[in-house]
Amino acid sequence: MPAIEFSRLRTKIELLGKVYDQPEQFLKDLNDLFFFYSDLTFPANSNRGAAVTTLRSYRVPAVINRELEKMLSTKASTQPLETLNIVDQLWQTKIHEACLLASALLGSLPVTYAEETLKRIETWCTANERAELIELLLTNGSATLRRENEALWTKKISDWLHSHDRSMQHTAIMGLQPLLNDERFINLPVVFDLLYPVMLNPDPHLVQILLQTVELLQKRSEPETVYFLKQVISQSKSEDLPRFIRRATPSFSESAQESLKNALRKTLTR
Repeated sequence: MPAIEFSRLRTKIELLGKVYDQPEQFLKDLNDLFFFYSDLTFPANSNRGAAVTTLRSYRVPAVINRELEKMLSTKASTQPLETLNIVDQLWQTKIHEACLLASALLGSLPVTYAEETLKRIETWCTANERAELIELLLTNGSATLRRENEALWTKKISDWLHSHDRSMQHTAIMGLQPLLNDERFINLPVVFDLLYPVMLNPDPHLVQILLQTVELLQKRSEPETVYFLKQVISQSKSEDLPRFIRRATPSFSESAQESLKNALRKTLTR
């Protein structure tokens, strides 16, 4: 892989912008750019500045995608229809760098294109994609929605949660995590409200993603999370809930753990 000359890289990206309205040519030129900066001499899991991925990958340094996203994000605002065409082409490649760029461009579309954005997120998340791709979609692809129309994003998550499709429910809970990882997000009550009916009787297939989400909630606000879990404990009739709570508590403080244990004891004596 040649050393990165940023002036040269930015020139290449500017040339990509000139064929932005030609998705097939854009994809060809982008692949050439990735190949130019690729490092194919090291194993896929080698940590050499690029993200570790199980997808096919050119193994380019992470800075390449950062520059692409930075310089092309304005195109998403000014040329949204062309962006959607490009995103569709990129996503079909199932190559890490291309899908990473696709998710970033999708998340840069104006909020007026929320319907088109959500349609792609939902369709691709239900297409038996790898967890890595779903995480990219939910985190990067929802960026503008979460920032400019948080209510629309949480409404879509609610729709997914009420689906009878377990994979859609899993996607919904994953969709809460970008909110919880965003320090600007402060509306924790809406997350608790969404999770409450799911937590009352946790589906074994959703336990792992629920545990991850509870851990994120604990990091954001342990007192509110403890209060929420105690409400769930008091109302749940699930025999599996005590086991779930015990698995969820190690990340909590000792006093919080004791408070939750006491709540569980009370349910056993009812």
